Amino acid sequence: MRVRFDSQTGADVPAPQTTLQDIHDELLSQQQRWADQLASDPASFAQLEPQVHHAFQQMADRLVASLLAHAAQQPALQQQAKKK
Repeated sequence: MRVRFDSQTGADVPAPQTTLQDIHDELLSQQQRWADQLASDPASFAQLEPQVHHAFQQMADRLVASLLAHAAQQPALQQQAKKK
């Protein structure tokens, strides 16, 4: 089974290790932007907090998709799928 982002023709969901590395890299970059934003405008915290929560939610969704794609490649799940 192939698991893709956004549609049947979207990019394949990467392996969990790749996804975690991508998330790590994104967090490093994003953290700097968030810190810069707060340093230049401390009052923006009220707007920034929901943005941070949303970013983490999206990252969690990407990791869950990656875990599902990985599990779908395992023989045990493939056998279960054939039984149904």
